Amino acid sequence: MFCINCGTELPENARFCRRCGAPQTMDAGAGFQQPQAAAPVMPQRQAASGALLLEAGKMTRYSGDKAVGVVTGTGDLYIYDDRLEFYKKTGDQRGYMLGPVLGAALTMNDAKKNPVDIYELRDIREVRTGKYAGLMGTLILELKNGKAVSFVPASKKAGAAEMCELIRQYL
Repeated sequence: MFCINCGTELPENARFCRRCGAPQTMDAGAGFQQPQAAAPVMPQRQAASGALLLEAGKMTRYSGDKAVGVVTGTGDLYIYDDRLEFYKKTGDQRGYMLGPVLGAALTMNDAKKNPVDIYELRDIREVRTGKYAGLMGTLILELKNGKAVSFVPASKKAGAAEMCELIRQYL
């Protein structure tokens, strides 16, 4: 089956798209419907604004810009010429303090409630790199509101330095 919003291939009976977070509709109990269009339909937000520059891949996001911070989600990062989009797979990891089973359920539910976080480039004061736990390259966004958010790549698809240089071109 495919997402009715963005056309991403999904497992059968998926209730939400893992890429765009759109709920999948049901037709009188007959199951989820496959889109009728032959080509995938881009979400409105993406179609209306900037061009995709890089699918940065799997990331762990944490709050602040310190060497070690509280994990606030894991997911995929997409870099556009006007924004960054973070598609959450799991939410805040602090839920795991309640135990692995309950914590996993809470973090997955958090990701479903707000599956995409958007960071507009106009709201970013500075972008730079750092080291998470002194080892892993980290992309650090300092926002104009005084907050900072950091992304640690979980795959070698794109490095922190590469992402930093790409974003700087559009700030």
